[in-house]
Amino acid sequence: MTNTNEELGVLGIEEDITHKSGRNDEEFDTLIGHLQDVVLEDEFQDLQEKFLSQNCEEFEDEDENKLIYTDIYNKYIETLEGHICKRLQELQPGFTMAKLLSMIQSRKDEVDDELFETLASLADFSLFKETMLNYKSEKDNQMGDFPSLVVTSLACGLPPRPT
Repeated sequence: MTNTNEELGVLGIEEDITHKSGRNDEEFDTLIGHLQDVVLEDEFQDLQEKFLSQNCEEFEDEDENKLIYTDIYNKYIETLEGHICKRLQELQPGFTMAKLLSMIQSRKDEVDDELFETLASLADFSLFKETMLNYKSEKDNQMGDFPSLVVTSLACGLPPRPT
């Protein structure tokens, strides 16, 4: 049996669905707004810059990957994800990474493309290696500031993929 919108309204169901949906939309928007703020903060940018600077010399532009790359990559994820989690917990009481990942996975079409790519990039070792090599090249060439490529973990709940 199919209920019409009118029947659902009489039963009080439509209002309840709308109320829950509105609350979820507000929570999602707030959380994504906080996330964007965190990855754009100087503190996050400085943390990323420092990590890249300290570790880029280990990387070489070769097809074969050294075992140390995996260790560095995992530390990168741990460092940046840890920072993001800490900041989001400060900005939004009750925040959990599991909830954020669930929201992003179920509503990825509503996340700004650039932010989604930023989040997804931490699950992509190849992009991480490319970032390291680009940073190293810029540093070696002393061509000024490296255009920061914000790469955060959160990814999409995907575990690191060592290669």
